[in-house]
Amino acid sequence: MKLSKRIIPLTLAALCTCAGLSWGADAPAVPQPFGPAISAFGPAGTGFPVGKLGVLLNYQYCETDGIRKGGSEVSDAVKLTKNVGVMKFRYGITEGLDVRTATPIYDVYKKNRATGEGQHLGWIGDTAIALHKVLLKQAKGAPLDLAVDVGLVVPTTDVSSKSVDFVGNGAWGAGGAVGVTYSTGSHRLDQEIHVYTFTEGSHDYRKPMYIRSTTAWGYAVNNYFDMGAESQFDWNDESEKNGVSQNDSKNEWYAGPKVAFKYKPAGFAAGLAAMFPFARSFEANTPSEGFRIELKLSKTFDIM
Repeated sequence: MKLSKRIIPLTLAALCTCAGLSWGADAPAVPQPFGPAISAFGPAGTGFPVGKLGVLLNYQYCETDGIRKGGSEVSDAVKLTKNVGVMKFRYGITEGLDVRTATPIYDVYKKNRATGEGQHLGWIGDTAIALHKVLLKQAKGAPLDLAVDVGLVVPTTDVSSKSVDFVGNGAWGAGGAVGVTYSTGSHRLDQEIHVYTFTEGSHDYRKPMYIRSTTAWGYAVNNYFDMGAESQFDWNDESEKNGVSQNDSKNEWYAGPKVAFKYKPAGFAAGLAAMFPFARSFEANTPSEGFRIELKLSKTFDIM
């Protein structure tokens, strides 16, 4: 299987890669990299300082390169241009325990290539809330940082004829994640596995259960700039409409390079990633993104 042939070497390479201490540690002897940049990522195995508030904005721009079924393009009749923002907040409650939220705000322009007609869809999606608990810390002698998430998706969508059910349709969801971060020198490796499932929401639609694997490597060139790469693999089960399976499961793997700028005295960092498809498989005809450009802005405030 082509996907397996690609994932196995990537996994072996990742395990053999040396990764770095979490950015923000006290007086590091060598430059430390900032964390992952893409919007799908959480904090992996790292914790968050008690009494501090993190405000993050992820922005994603992407365009579809055709409608695909299986692993092949079957039509270019529809083009989607997507602008997706995700507003995130993170707060350190106690040592090793923090809470975070993520709310998508999006605009999708759908254009019919045959007629030239188009329409804008979207506004705000459902909000995810997660508790993040650190179980192991490399700084305290553990072989790596290890953390778990327990999360809910709560209805915050402005449901209408313009909303996109896959992003949010007023449904509830629940799930969790396991994240690890390994570090050495100026290198850092992050890995997360997420699993979420949903209830039926508006339009009699039930979003599919998904499993997501995200991987990131970062290298601190100096105290201000990083370089690296990130990977995101999504497996989506079939969605349901009126209780009937839609036979629309899909698998997507995107990966690409990233750069980051950080300024520790101000608690500010910015990351930029370019993601490209390495493997795509769709059970039903589905518009698929030819690329994703991702931007992350992060600012930490001390509110204690």
